[in-house]
Amino acid sequence: MWRTDHSPLIFVVDDDQTAILTLEGMLGRAGFRTASARDVAGALEGIRACRPDLVLLDVSLGERESGFDVCRSLQADSAVCHTPVLFISADDDIDTKVQGFEAGGVDYITKPISGAEVIARVRTHLRLRQAYERLAELQAERIQRLAAAQQNMMPQPEDFPEARFQVSLRQVLTAGGDFYDVIRSGGTVVDYLVADASGHDLAASFWTAALKALAAEYASPVNLPIEAVSAMNNALRRILPSGAFFTLIYARLNHQTGELTLVNAGHPPAIIVRARGTTPRVIRQEGDVLGAFSDAVFGTANVILEPGDRIFLYSDGLIETNGSPEEGIARLAAACFERRVMPLAEMVPMVAGEIAPQGSLQDDTVLLGVEL
Repeated sequence: MWRTDHSPLIFVVDDDQTAILTLEGMLGRAGFRTASARDVAGALEGIRACRPDLVLLDVSLGERESGFDVCRSLQADSAVCHTPVLFISADDDIDTKVQGFEAGGVDYITKPISGAEVIARVRTHLRLRQAYERLAELQAERIQRLAAAQQNMMPQPEDFPEARFQVSLRQVLTAGGDFYDVIRSGGTVVDYLVADASGHDLAASFWTAALKALAAEYASPVNLPIEAVSAMNNALRRILPSGAFFTLIYARLNHQTGELTLVNAGHPPAIIVRARGTTPRVIRQEGDVLGAFSDAVFGTANVILEPGDRIFLYSDGLIETNGSPEEGIARLAAACFERRVMPLAEMVPMVAGEIAPQGSLQDDTVLLGVEL
């Protein structure tokens, strides 16, 4: 019977060659491709090599080998752990069936087998797998759209050259809770924000849109930075769910006079690297988180920058990869200082990658650098 290469591949595991031939005959007549093995080693090697769409697995594979062992090994292998496994056994004992499900099987067929039953169960579980895969694809598409929308909310350096900033944003979940913004406050004054939403799941990413809207509303010459942050805190308290909050560092820089104002809401401290300095400066500030307390108090600081000076704002994911946060801040400050002569566009992504290599990320990271 002619079959295309697109027909599902069913992998049959049984220590009885006659049983294998019988099952392969049933499956072949129904339009499926097949492969087979007669022991644990052969089954694991074959399944990992050919990546079947479904596995029919006999419980008993000899005196010392078990189909349960095969299934547990597959469950521990990320490449094949989602492959549905249907157990086949002459044992109709409830405890054995339960053991099969606990090992990771999705169904249990009792011998003597019926061709019609086997094909019906195979088709059912293939359809379920296709449905799950399609659902996963839809979820991935939605996450990608969310990530694209979130990225579009955050300005890029080429779109705002007079702000003289560069940024490295890396997100563990494609769309995440770390957020930055750059806003024209008026004239030569620019406001820079880096924030981190509580939680490490996709839900945190939705609240960044609220913060974006609030920042755009209150970042204005009418409001001092501390007034803007306080207004955002009051608004967030009314919309955030219980237990949710932001940490935030808010910097307002007058690019003409060099006046810098920092407001800190429970966020890691800003780092300043002077063009003619001998050491980096960490601006320590105490402050409550944003959106949690009606009587929140935020840390404030004022600094005068000179041409060529740089300020760095970042999220905690960047400094918590190796060692304590304090050690991470020290490493970041040293790296920013050591590369102070590099163009900001080259320096920011290089430092972010050195401090928190991509493979070690456990949380989103932002590093935003600004040059006067």
